[in-house]
Amino acid sequence: MSEGKHDLKTHQKAEEKPKKRRSPLKVLLALIALLIIALAGSVAYIYKTAADSLALSFTDEAPVLEFGEDYPALDFVAGHTGDVAPETAALDTGELGEKTITYTVSKPVLKGLFTPSREFTLSYTVVDTVAPLKIWSGDGAVIERGAKFNIQNVIAYGDNADPVPQVKVDGEVDTGTLGSYPLHVTVTDSSGNSTEWDLTVEVADSLPYYEDDSPRTPFEDFISEYKGDGRSFGIDVSAWQDEIDFEAVRKAGCEFVIIRIGYSEDGSMTVDKRFKENIKKAKAAGLKIGVYMYSYDNTEEKVRSSAAQLVETLDGESLDLPVAFDWEDFGNFQTYEMSFADLNRLYDAFADELSKSGYDCMLYGSRNYLEKIWDDTDTRPVWLAHYTDKTDYEGTYMLWQASSTGRIDGINGDVDMDILYRE
Repeated sequence: MSEGKHDLKTHQKAEEKPKKRRSPLKVLLALIALLIIALAGSVAYIYKTAADSLALSFTDEAPVLEFGEDYPALDFVAGHTGDVAPETAALDTGELGEKTITYTVSKPVLKGLFTPSREFTLSYTVVDTVAPLKIWSGDGAVIERGAKFNIQNVIAYGDNADPVPQVKVDGEVDTGTLGSYPLHVTVTDSSGNSTEWDLTVEVADSLPYYEDDSPRTPFEDFISEYKGDGRSFGIDVSAWQDEIDFEAVRKAGCEFVIIRIGYSEDGSMTVDKRFKENIKKAKAAGLKIGVYMYSYDNTEEKVRSSAAQLVETLDGESLDLPVAFDWEDFGNFQTYEMSFADLNRLYDAFADELSKSGYDCMLYGSRNYLEKIWDDTDTRPVWLAHYTDKTDYEGTYMLWQASSTGRIDGINGDVDMDILYRE
């Protein structure tokens, strides 16, 4: 009996499996995994702590900004605990209403291994407090007896933000009866800003005759009057000058000519009938060349189309001066149904389209409109039109069209005379 028990115990011990010892590699891997988990947790904690510590405060939590004005985005940051990056360099004030801008605040941790960041949003309101601009008062306008009277044919106006300000006229004009008719005009934009003025309209049997008795200035006298270091003298021409003897023009002392390439309307450019002839002969005469386009376009899409056609017409011609954008139908401005902001965007679109083909652009404008309507005249190359002995325009300009009643050999009749200021 005892021997049987002994044999059973021996058999049971024989069947027991020996315990396995863990591989050193597995132990090492397990330790590494635990270390990674611990490290990841620490990094996550550091990252979250750093992110939570990022802060930004604004100078005003809900600023009210003026339409069309420049507001650098960083000017609204009062304090911060990291690097601040606004989504745009300036706040967008090109449209009225509620707007937002996002700022990202970030700060590197662990010697730049990670850069936690947080976003902060500033809400702001864009308003317009600028009254519409009276371009032409219409005072003294003469209407022929029996003609139909339309106030839009007598006055001109526009607004910085509203493309279609409303007009109210107090008073009536009876074109069937001779006499003077007093009117009161009020122009109001969509923000409620208004401009008003009085005018008198005359009904007469016939329209007055205006005789041009302006003195004419010989080109040599023009040079003598304005000569100086860093100045060149030239003219600008179109089909109105008819056939031009550019050799005679050059011999008269002219150094450059700006040629009308055409005029555009509704996105279609009509080439000046003398353009091809003028640019060929002017280059052959050794004159420096520029071109300008007279525009009636009223949308960015249209002006881009016109600019593309201008480039096609140039067909790779090299120019010595920037292409001039000439929009000046301000006497009918309200009929174009665009704001002054829209008009300025036309120039930007025109310049952008030209730049794609390697051409520079400049803005043509009279002193009055450069001061009151055109923006960024300190950064846009300007061709100033101001017919006076000495301009009082205080902005910067590269060209000055100083006279429209010049006379020069090679051209029959009047011609615009210009001064180019070389750097």
